[in-house]
Amino acid sequence: MTDNLDQLAGHMVALFRQAVPLANAEVDAIIQSGERGSQRIEHQLDDMLSLCCDPDMLVVYKRLCRYYDGIDPVAAAGYVQAVREMWDMPDEMVLGGGV
Repeated sequence: MTDNLDQLAGHMVALFRQAVPLANAEVDAIIQSGERGSQRIEHQLDDMLSLCCDPDMLVVYKRLCRYYDGIDPVAAAGYVQAVREMWDMPDEMVLGGGV
C-alpha cells in the first residue's frame, strides 16, 4: 500500500509541475494583453486556487491577484481570502507584503 501511495504522490507532483508553466503562460498572456474582463481572469484564478498548495503555483496566483487588484479590488480581495481559507495561510504568505 505504501508503494501505491508513493506512486500516487509522484504522479501528483508531476501534474503540479506541468500545471505551473501552463498557468504562468496564461497569466502572462492576460497581463501582457491588458485584459480587463473579469471572466477570463476569474476563470484562471479559479483554476489555480486548488493547486496553490504548490509554492510555485502560489507565486503565479499572487501575481494575477495583484494584477486583478488594479481592475477590481473587491474581487481580488475575495480571491486572496479564498486562498487563505483553503490553504490556511497567514496574510504575509499570501500577500508577500501587500497585493
